[in-house]
Amino acid sequence: MNSKRLLPLCGLICATAMLGACVGQGSSNAANESMYLEQRVQEHDTLLRQMQPAQAEVWNQVQVMRQELNALKGLVDDLKNVGGAAALAERVRAHDAALRQVETSMALNLNLGEPMAAGGAAPAHAAAPQANAPLFQPQQTPYAAPAAGAAAGAAAGLATGPYGDAAAAPAAAPAAAGSTWSQPTPQPEAKPAAKKDISLALYDAGLNAFQARKYDEAQRSFADFMKNYPTHSMAPDAQYYLAECYFQRNQFPDAALAYDTVITKFSKSNRTPGAYLKQGICFSKMNQKAAAKARMNELIKKYPNSPEAARAKNFLKTNK
Repeated sequence: MNSKRLLPLCGLICATAMLGACVGQGSSNAANESMYLEQRVQEHDTLLRQMQPAQAEVWNQVQVMRQELNALKGLVDDLKNVGGAAALAERVRAHDAALRQVETSMALNLNLGEPMAAGGAAPAHAAAPQANAPLFQPQQTPYAAPAAGAAAGAAAGLATGPYGDAAAAPAAAPAAAGSTWSQPTPQPEAKPAAKKDISLALYDAGLNAFQARKYDEAQRSFADFMKNYPTHSMAPDAQYYLAECYFQRNQFPDAALAYDTVITKFSKSNRTPGAYLKQGICFSKMNQKAAAKARMNELIKKYPNSPEAARAKNFLKTNK
């Protein structure tokens, strides 16, 4: 073969080999770069996963601090509403003075310590009440025994000293003259607190609940009243309201029985005409037309001039 034709062919082969080497090296570099980037992505992902719990904890702490700040703002607003710290201290001082007046008038020992200063602050040396001391203690009158001793000495014709012992004769002169400088300060007698009538409190609780349309609560109160005070003067009213609770809750059979108790047990009370009327309405609600008509006619016959009788007549006209 001609040497001139071989030279271009050899050049082409060399160029092809060099191009292949370059391509292979580029592919290797690309692969290495891809692995490097993937490794970095994994490292960043790991860091993010480690940071998320810490961020969540910080967020929770921020929320708690925000709630505490809102609570503090509310306390500040409340303090402003009562007129500030000075006004609040003045109210505390007024309450302290009122308690001391009660303590004096009822001869009690409330362990109030020393009175508050004019500015409303308690003195630093105010005695704190003992931990195990009772809240209310009878106030002891000083020199109670000497007074008894003085009375005994006077009965025996002898003058007595401040502790009940025999004293010299001149000491008896001031006592005879009516001096009370050595006598204990008289304390007002403690009046016994009026005993609260539990029965009336129970009745009032039921009535208040009934007027507030809390019929379940009212029913329990009136049922307890009738169980514990069946002969009370308010028993007819309590039994009637108990029936009314059943009626308002559309429990007409129970209401009819409760109204019947008013009719049979408290026949002379002013609740009896109303019990006749409402029991007749209960019978009508239960589709017992004959029983309803009979009850209405009985009401009209026994109480012809009552408002309930007029309502019964109107009921009979409209429910034929």
